[in-house]
Amino acid sequence: MGRRRAKCVLVLPDLHIPHHDRAALACVFKAYEHLRPDEVVILGDWLDCEQFSTHPKSSMAEVRAHRFVDDELQPCIEALDRLQARGNSLVYIEGNHEQRIERFAISLGDGLGPELYALVCPRAIFAQGRKRFTWIPYKSQLAHYEITPDLWALHGWSFAKSAARIHQDRAVSVSVVYGHTHRQQSEARRDPASGRVLKAWSPGCLCKLQPLYRQNMPTSWVQGFSIVYIGSGGRWTDYTVTIQDGECVLPDGRQIKG
Repeated sequence: MGRRRAKCVLVLPDLHIPHHDRAALACVFKAYEHLRPDEVVILGDWLDCEQFSTHPKSSMAEVRAHRFVDDELQPCIEALDRLQARGNSLVYIEGNHEQRIERFAISLGDGLGPELYALVCPRAIFAQGRKRFTWIPYKSQLAHYEITPDLWALHGWSFAKSAARIHQDRAVSVSVVYGHTHRQQSEARRDPASGRVLKAWSPGCLCKLQPLYRQNMPTSWVQGFSIVYIGSGGRWTDYTVTIQDGECVLPDGRQIKG
């Protein structure tokens, strides 16, 4: 009798279309084809939603940068299609950038706000014609998705330098994988009473490492993604894969180039 294959979950952090890194995303697509995951979990902020931001633009380049429907929504739909090409389930955890649209619509009041939101609501647009799709709203109870009962995926509860430790402290009794910070970071501890290992980690990001709005502010961001294998009894093992110059090496030794 053959050994049962562990469930494979591909976890993808912030992309920020149209400020995404095309080579990093191409690397993810090739990894997806090789890994054949059962589930893809997006940690949010795949749209940048700059037009709905309350932050002022700092350069004419930002003003002329892009159009929302053509340069954000459509490329994101195409990316989601590629990440569900094998019929796997797809989970999209809304980030604070996607939530900008709802916040902007609310600011317009009862008249125009709901009508505008109905036209550009990412949840409705992304779900259209898509099977095995789950959307986790940013404004929901702890806004998380259970990869397993003791491993939560979420957009992020902190952007601090010590975000991994903060997430671990707040999660208390479960492990968490989060986005939002664009940094690769992890914390792990063993509960001496139960022997369970509790982790909190970020895979990094898939956006440009020095986007327009950070051109004069060096970042410490790192590109990457995570793979979670879930075996019998719900036991799981995680691997975080670093992408550099559009290339990575998977846990099985396969070299991927975007």
